Amino acid sequence: MSTTNKNRIAVAALAALTLVMALLAGGPMAAAQAADKPLIGLTFDDGPSPQRTAFVLDVLKQKGVKATFFLEGSHAQQYPDLVRRIKAEGHVIGNHSWDHANFPDISQAEQKQQIDRTNDAIKAVTGEAPKLMRFPFGNSTPYAAGYLKTIGMSGGVLWHWDVGHPGDFECPGAAGVQKYVMAEAAPGAIILLHDAEDVLSCRSTQWTYLAATIDALRAEGYEFGVVASSATANPVNQGSPAVVVAAAGG
Repeated sequence: MSTTNKNRIAVAALAALTLVMALLAGGPMAAAQAADKPLIGLTFDDGPSPQRTAFVLDVLKQKGVKATFFLEGSHAQQYPDLVRRIKAEGHVIGNHSWDHANFPDISQAEQKQQIDRTNDAIKAVTGEAPKLMRFPFGNSTPYAAGYLKTIGMSGGVLWHWDVGHPGDFECPGAAGVQKYVMAEAAPGAIILLHDAEDVLSCRSTQWTYLAATIDALRAEGYEFGVVASSATANPVNQGSPAVVVAAAGG
């Protein structure tokens, strides 16, 4: 058996164990019984943006894929129609701070404001405050993590990042982004992608990666889910308190 296959089996076993632990600890039932195929979660950070979010939504709709969008509050406030569309089309919305501040560099009062303003902006558009938080750069703080628990949110949603190929924000081109995603694919993996900020400077041809990568993942036996809170740390995704589950109605 090849090393690659051994690694895939090991990751699959680890993912299954994580889901069972989530169930025993009161985690989402859908995580264990999401589908007869392993789930992978596509996540898009930094949006919404008028340049790329609608395009991403078009591709996801065409392919029948639900995803998770971690929105910046300032962008959500500026482009409410895109936020409404994300919600209406069955995707999950998470908090990605107000303006992409690095939490370890700001005061506790500013950290609270970054979280609260974004929740308020999203709730004003969708009627619901997010349950998930992804910190900019993945950088949490003890204060922010503690505060999220007091308001019923799950914080520090990271992603599967084992191989380390250049991500979409590094503008590697369509083939490069697909190579990155396929290398990081594993049962229960959360995949980091973007629909605003740095990726807006990448060549427009890079965006052909999305439809092609969805097809390639399905060809390898994956189906797509959304991110949900978990009562236990998920080792597949750097210990995040989150799992990939089947989308509601999916």
